[in-house]
Amino acid sequence: MNLKLKNSRFASIKFTGSAQLNSLVSHHVAVFLFLKGTMCTLALYFQEFESYPLTIVANRDEFFSRPSASPQVLADNPLVFGGKDLLAGGTWLGVNEHGLLVGIVNRRSGAEKEGVGVKGRSRGLLCLDLLKVKDPLRAIEILRREKASDYQPFNLLFANSKEAYVAYNAGERVECVRLKKGVLVLGNDSIYSGSSGKVDFANNLFEDARRQIAEGVMDPSFFKRLFKRGIQIWDQPSLLRLFKGVLSNHRLAGSSRDPREAICVHTSSYGTVSSTVIFYSGNEKRFHYYHASGSPCRSEYERFFSVEVL
Repeated sequence: MNLKLKNSRFASIKFTGSAQLNSLVSHHVAVFLFLKGTMCTLALYFQEFESYPLTIVANRDEFFSRPSASPQVLADNPLVFGGKDLLAGGTWLGVNEHGLLVGIVNRRSGAEKEGVGVKGRSRGLLCLDLLKVKDPLRAIEILRREKASDYQPFNLLFANSKEAYVAYNAGERVECVRLKKGVLVLGNDSIYSGSSGKVDFANNLFEDARRQIAEGVMDPSFFKRLFKRGIQIWDQPSLLRLFKGVLSNHRLAGSSRDPREAICVHTSSYGTVSSTVIFYSGNEKRFHYYHASGSPCRSEYERFFSVEVL
């Protein structure tokens, strides 16, 4: 069910478990983008699913003392929708009515400790700045004018259905790199960081999820059963269940004893505070936004706004 509000550019609906419309699997190669900053996990499936050329699967890890709000309208010209950091006013992940998706992950630094003052502008405000532009090229123009040292270390993803980029700050410059088709795994030092136990483990899980979708391990939707077509089709709830399993994983890679090395993190003062899955439907020209207001192992995803792309 999708409720379209009269004279509105978005629809509001809570997820009830009913089947949603098609996700067609293409023959494109996936791009898995694993960003590990303050141990957040953000995976991008870029042009992997024909009907969903952009699919984002993300856990947000943060200190429990830092206040935040569930996804909401952050701006109306253009329409911007995403989570809100109540401390600095920015966001960590959002979409806009032009079809642009932006997500930011904090890279590790010595100042990333509870109770330690961090100088510079909030990285979430930079994420929000980019969500107010039309396309990736305009986002790059903004980043070229930024002074990298004004921000603590970050990895910044911005993409539409045709182009995807990662930006990171180094020295006085913000570098932008266009993502190619394939598998890209990023660590927490820069976008060229080498592999680690957590990165490798997460990549294996996301790759296995891709394989399950591509090989038809998941139950097909009623469309395939009804029309008996050769194209493999699944509904969004089936994909959500698959991604929920990955994002709820607590296993520590290798010999690590650091609980922050899990995909789903639990410590006394810090952990996975929310989880988000976003599908961009190329057929509908619409973002479908699902969010769990807690760790995915303990919370269910609700369907929030369905943002129409102009």
